[in-house]
Amino acid sequence: MTALNLRRAQVRSPQDQGRRIPAHFTAQQRAFVQAVRDTPQHLVLRATAGSGKTTTLTEAAWHLDVGRPVIYFAYNKHSVTEVGPRLPPRVWASTLHAYGRRLLCKERDAQLEVDPEKSLRLAHTLYQDERVDRRVIRAAGRVWDAAREYGLDGDAHEDDLVGLALAAEWPEDQGLPALRRVMHGMRQLSLQAWQEGGLPDFTDFLWLPLELGYAAGSLGVALVDEAQDLTPLRQWFVTHLLGLQEEVQQAGRLIAVGDPEQSIYGYAGADPAGLWRLAQRIGARELPLSVSFRCPGTHIALARNASSFIEPAPQVKPGVVDHIEADKAVYRRGDVILSRLNAPLVRAALILMTRNVSVHIRGRDLAVRLETAAQEAFPETFGQELVRDLVNAVYERRAKPLVTKAREGDLAAKKALGELKDLCACLRLLALRAVSMGGGKTDANGVSGVLRGLYHEDADVLLSTVHRAKGLEWDRVTVLYPELMPSPHGDPEEERCVLFVALTRSKDTLRLAYGKESWANGWRLKPADLPQAVPHEEEVVWHAEPLLPLTPSSDVVQKGGRAEVVSRQASAEHVPQPPRRQTSGVRPEDLAAHAQRVREATRTVKLEDGRPLALFNGSDVMQVSLLWERLEALVEEPRPALQEWAQGSLTLLRSVTGKRVHLDLGVLTLVERAANQVRLAVPLLQALDAKQVPVVVFAESFARLRVGQVTRRGDRVWSVTVEGQALRFDPRTGELLGEGFTPRAVHLRWKAS
Repeated sequence: MTALNLRRAQVRSPQDQGRRIPAHFTAQQRAFVQAVRDTPQHLVLRATAGSGKTTTLTEAAWHLDVGRPVIYFAYNKHSVTEVGPRLPPRVWASTLHAYGRRLLCKERDAQLEVDPEKSLRLAHTLYQDERVDRRVIRAAGRVWDAAREYGLDGDAHEDDLVGLALAAEWPEDQGLPALRRVMHGMRQLSLQAWQEGGLPDFTDFLWLPLELGYAAGSLGVALVDEAQDLTPLRQWFVTHLLGLQEEVQQAGRLIAVGDPEQSIYGYAGADPAGLWRLAQRIGARELPLSVSFRCPGTHIALARNASSFIEPAPQVKPGVVDHIEADKAVYRRGDVILSRLNAPLVRAALILMTRNVSVHIRGRDLAVRLETAAQEAFPETFGQELVRDLVNAVYERRAKPLVTKAREGDLAAKKALGELKDLCACLRLLALRAVSMGGGKTDANGVSGVLRGLYHEDADVLLSTVHRAKGLEWDRVTVLYPELMPSPHGDPEEERCVLFVALTRSKDTLRLAYGKESWANGWRLKPADLPQAVPHEEEVVWHAEPLLPLTPSSDVVQKGGRAEVVSRQASAEHVPQPPRRQTSGVRPEDLAAHAQRVREATRTVKLEDGRPLALFNGSDVMQVSLLWERLEALVEEPRPALQEWAQGSLTLLRSVTGKRVHLDLGVLTLVERAANQVRLAVPLLQALDAKQVPVVVFAESFARLRVGQVTRRGDRVWSVTVEGQALRFDPRTGELLGEGFTPRAVHLRWKAS
């Protein structure tokens, strides 16, 4: 283990005992360090972006008074390298996996390599005496990887297994009993492989010490940074080392720092809420670190659209916020461009290259995936006329196994489809550029050559997805297409966090670069209320949940503590104007005419809907195109009553001539959530006979399928007994008779025709 990955612990030196808390620390920072120094409590520090959390945590390490080992757990190797020199010599810095690997090496008395294919190899062993499809074997390997990270075993609750099956893309025809068998079998094979001298995989570095009880209660204090990104396995590994899960004579102390508003790795198994549940379970005291020193006041005002926790520093500078049109943006050396997706970055990078501006896109894994896709898409020489068809063929081949799963509510499949679309958009851009550079014809090598041009270490402009920018900061940051965040296709909570991270990376100048349509229509991200007055040029107009962009023809008023969007007649001064340098020489009457056109194009339309479950005529606002897309997805549902409701809403929506519409977002969310729960319903574990039907019954978080005994099959009424209760259903729709349509009502499970 290198000195960078693990620094040797020593007992506290006499010089440390009289160390004073730095004078420049804020009251919040001082309160945390004092709690570390003066109490034995477990502590959780909720620290916002740019609040100096690492500085605060490393300072706290100097004030610990313990003789037992102290470990500072950083998120990755880069963080370990950065924080190591700032710690006292008695505190080690390590990643969790590096520390777990060290424990295994100590047990084996040897340096251990990693077996990255261990799960797949064990899955082959598990099925060696059976003739099964290779997809089942691969799925078994994924199940074992995910099960360990989520902290599940074969005896887990049925609801947890449903979530695991979705995350690991477990074949539906295999069922939950087979899934339990895989988990029990893979656990036994994994432990046997270790006992017989086999190599661990990456997850084993944490899982094996937990399973075998290595080093339980061996730590005096664990300082954990970026705690919001801990998976359940990583949380339990830390508490295991502290002896908080076992009966030990002297348990250790947990001091964790995290920010739930920056939890953007949900796809990797991170559970931000789990940290706070853990804190409550062990009786940890929660302290705030809400003041951001990185972000100027104007940036914080924007970021408060995504987080009401962040606050400005006492003498915060106003900073610069520029609203610009993306296609007309000018970049200079040292600029950073952020985007939610990769395709906008590739497009921007190619344009900059034509202007002799060197670029570098963070993340070599994208280059590897694009290189592989290029070899698949372009086996022969091609021209511009074939680019679209060749790339679409790649998409169709790769998307085919995902489409059905996505329609059935598989969130992992939906995410994979979105990533595939982004990858193919990147590939199309690279191919068109390669054709242009090749004089009208090129091949896969030509595409690879263009791709290599996007990666220059000492580049003028750095480009990065928001996910890869987490934890970093720059002076001048441009966020491409902020109107696309939060994405409607991702997890709402995670997408809100993505927007927050994007808006808090700049220390001086933040530029929001909009697409052509959004720019022409006057869409601008507005600042939210600040907890104290901070001078900035933008008008503070709204702060609402969920995050909805404010149109030029809407305002927000507070009613009973709830933000409501209401329509108003806007005047020219309320319409966002282009930057002043672009309006010189323009006549006032031309600006007024432009303002009127913008109002007419973006006015909010209010619809009347007298149905009991009304979607429209609410106080929320949404783009018509986005609402149309969400309703069309519901039209595909197998439940006839839900189809009818969605189709009726679409019919009403066809009368809208503007680009935005009032609606009751709570109703739409309720219907979508109910539909998703039905797709994820816990399957029946038995075959049904002719007198039985599946009945959907909603629980707290899932819809469950129960067996209903049919006592009478009439033309207009079916009488069904479900768990001792006699119910009557309409056989045409499967709905309860006389109840009307309620999203979470008990109903028969009809298969889609």
